[in-house]
Amino acid sequence: MNLLQMYFLFAKIGLFTFGGGYAMIPLFQVELVNNWHFMTNAEFANFVALAQVTPGPVGLNAATYIGYQCGLRTLGGIGGGALGGVIGTLGVMTPSLIVVTLIAYFMQIFKDNPVVKALLSGIRPATLGLIAAAVIFFAETSVFTAPLRTLWTKGEHFGLCWQGCVIFAAVLVLSLKWKVSPVWLLLGSAVASYLLFLI
Repeated sequence: MNLLQMYFLFAKIGLFTFGGGYAMIPLFQVELVNNWHFMTNAEFANFVALAQVTPGPVGLNAATYIGYQCGLRTLGGIGGGALGGVIGTLGVMTPSLIVVTLIAYFMQIFKDNPVVKALLSGIRPATLGLIAAAVIFFAETSVFTAPLRTLWTKGEHFGLCWQGCVIFAAVLVLSLKWKVSPVWLLLGSAVASYLLFLI
């Protein structure tokens, strides 16, 4: 994959993403893991996790980190990685900038148009489906096929990671009942994961 192909690949992902960065994750996975084989599911999950704990939108951060990795593998060296990161970021941003500019310009004209309202109504469930796909992907990589020790295994592709289940339950209770800040939940989850791995 050359730089131009990388740019258009990321631009395609940016163009067909509605609903924020989490809706972008399944598109990244299909293109970079399944189609181009740039990384494994586990590597991809690690990059997205890194994108979640760094400041900024998760989709844009993921594009930067994944672009960096693609640049390293395609061009070689840190310079190639940095160029890949820039290409990935610009590729994901370009369609959004163009579309938002056009929407801002034409919004007053088309805001009451029934066709536009119908299109937006159709996009909502598609966005929900993409976000659900991201949830399922992370459940598979952190709860069912994580590399941590499991309570039971049947073959190499299935096993329940009790550590992931404990962390999930704790985060769910802390966020719903006590409204704990996501920052503390992320930091606590990282520490809990390390401690539970040692058990």
